[in-house]
Amino acid sequence: MGAGNRSFSLNKSIQGGTVALMLALALGIDSPPVSANTKTDLDLPVPGRDPFSPYGRQYTLLSEELARYRTLAQNDQWQPLDAGQPITPGSRGPRVAQLRSLLMLYGDFRPSDFPNKNTKEAHNGDVYDKPLQEAVRRFQRRHGLKGDALVDERTRSRLNTNPNKLVRILSANIERWERLPKDLGPRYIVVNVPEFNLRLIEDEREQFRMKVVVGKPKHKTPQLTTRMTRLEFNPVWRVPPNIALRELLPKGSSALSAKGYRLINHRGRAVPFTRGNVAAVRRGQVSLQQKGGPGNALGRVKFVIPNRHAIFLHDTNSKHLFKKSQRAFSHGCIRLEKPLKFARMMLAQQNRWNNARIDRALMSGRTHGVALKNPLPVYIAYWTAWVDENGQLQFRPDIYNRDNASNGANRG
Repeated sequence: MGAGNRSFSLNKSIQGGTVALMLALALGIDSPPVSANTKTDLDLPVPGRDPFSPYGRQYTLLSEELARYRTLAQNDQWQPLDAGQPITPGSRGPRVAQLRSLLMLYGDFRPSDFPNKNTKEAHNGDVYDKPLQEAVRRFQRRHGLKGDALVDERTRSRLNTNPNKLVRILSANIERWERLPKDLGPRYIVVNVPEFNLRLIEDEREQFRMKVVVGKPKHKTPQLTTRMTRLEFNPVWRVPPNIALRELLPKGSSALSAKGYRLINHRGRAVPFTRGNVAAVRRGQVSLQQKGGPGNALGRVKFVIPNRHAIFLHDTNSKHLFKKSQRAFSHGCIRLEKPLKFARMMLAQQNRWNNARIDRALMSGRTHGVALKNPLPVYIAYWTAWVDENGQLQFRPDIYNRDNASNGANRG
């Protein structure tokens, strides 16, 4: 399928589609893996599945892309971009012609999009002109890179990803989608870990979006399907024992006390930082906790999503991390860029709380929990490839190396 036909096919496929149909997918969940006996050819939609469900539409679009990349992997048209100096606007030479050919194969360079489509330069020229720069920007944005049109080693590495590897990536994501519930509900939250974003979807429309920080590769954020049941203002941080023992307790009692940390026994009473009480943390008889307030590691608000991994969404004092493009820095929980705005939205819609009431809860300094009247579905996804609402195939780095895992093992 040529680049132009591909674009027409994708755009036709998503007519009438919405952001929600794209966001509803690629959610790894705590459920048994699909049996090998139920697998179908990945080039085709699953027989009997509703093509108008979020699952069916995205599955069809990704299957279309998978078929295209399989064809690309089986012929000799694809050739990597040769090594060399970064390609900058105005550059000339055979590497520019290679770049143009690659982007035509991927569908990012479409001569019919540009006014000079009838000129030789627009089709096979060796000048890094404005139409080709725009194609590079399109490719960069599809891969989560800065759209600066500079073809440096980072962009070259993505351009040179072998089609066989892309086939494996698409297949891994399709397998995740095969484990999705078909009905995600009329209103829900989806977090896509590799994209470092959270979205709130209502009536198949994106209502809100913000950046998130997720777990480091050694503290992976799991894939979950759960519900948001309550909010906590000025939350207490009950420090997991491994973090307490390895990272915090070695700093000494004075440093910890200054930041509001206390040792709490099983009766809920504070106990001194003695050697015996520290040893009891290891045995699970005593816990390290940080009182709620401005200096708390969880910030001013926490969103509870019950799950066996003890993962939740929360505010953070490390706001500078949201300026980074790669945001895998936590111990597994999800830090939010705009938690207070999100909390106001949740409570205004769910519990009819106004801003003044929320401000009073925040400024009191006391830990204050609020149960949501209607718990909201939450899906934490691991989504390294998807077709967006504009028909563009998106890729993001596989930060947890899950695309290489087999079957249910890549769920987290």
